[in-house]
Amino acid sequence: MLDLILLLLGTIMSITAFQTLSMYAMWYYDRRNFPETSQVPAQSNEVLLLPGLWGVFTEWLAISLLVVSYPLRLVHDASPVRTRVQGETPIILVHGYGGNAANFLTLQWRLKQRGWANVYAVSYTPPTIDARKLAQQVTDHVDRILAATGADKAHLVCHSMGGPLTRYALHHLGLAGKLDRVITLGSPHAGSRIAALFPAMGAAFQMRYQSDFLNELNALDPTPGGAQFYSIYSNMDNFVLPASSPVLGGNARNIHVPYLGHCALLYAPTVLAHIERCLTENISSAASET
Repeated sequence: MLDLILLLLGTIMSITAFQTLSMYAMWYYDRRNFPETSQVPAQSNEVLLLPGLWGVFTEWLAISLLVVSYPLRLVHDASPVRTRVQGETPIILVHGYGGNAANFLTLQWRLKQRGWANVYAVSYTPPTIDARKLAQQVTDHVDRILAATGADKAHLVCHSMGGPLTRYALHHLGLAGKLDRVITLGSPHAGSRIAALFPAMGAAFQMRYQSDFLNELNALDPTPGGAQFYSIYSNMDNFVLPASSPVLGGNARNIHVPYLGHCALLYAPTVLAHIERCLTENISSAASET
């Protein structure tokens, strides 16, 4: 039995290593050939060799952990929404394309350990359907959790595609006025060239760089619904190309966390610190970060 488990883990780690290296090869190609869209508002856009290699390594570990923990969704989604502290603003964690609620097990646990009682991770499926239908599922989750907690508004932390889905729901699906703060992690607000590798169907097709869906969304207020937005992103994101795609206008505070891959954003202590600061800062006196 142990030999079988080790073989399975070895196979997973080998596959994710190949995937990580392949994605960073595309990241390097995009950075070299489209330098104008690879620039982000940061003190420096330079990527140094040794920190860059460490970033590739941590991204490999992060995506391997996501794959191993993926089946835990079966347990996580079966748990009913419980009111932990009545009236406290809930934090709702919204995953990205192909993910599920289990992607946030570590972040959810960390936030609870730091005193946030009402922390919920949700799943939406399947990613092959229209993004508008997935956004409706996000709205339904928010309504259900607000009803359970008795809170007036919720905070959302959205990884990857969860960001554009939330923005669409704020514009078109009745979510406006129900969110206090929206924090996106590596969200392709302008899309990603990587999405062109997926079949031309469903939400992946709609997440292509400057797709019709995202262009229509970005022609509207980029930070709608009365919520304060934050975009946490990295110029070493290997899933969202170009690197400038996660940068938001409007009232958004854009926060650059260098040398982190797309999946590593879910586990990095630096990102957790930024999330907590976004949740607790005085909005009226906050300044944009780089």
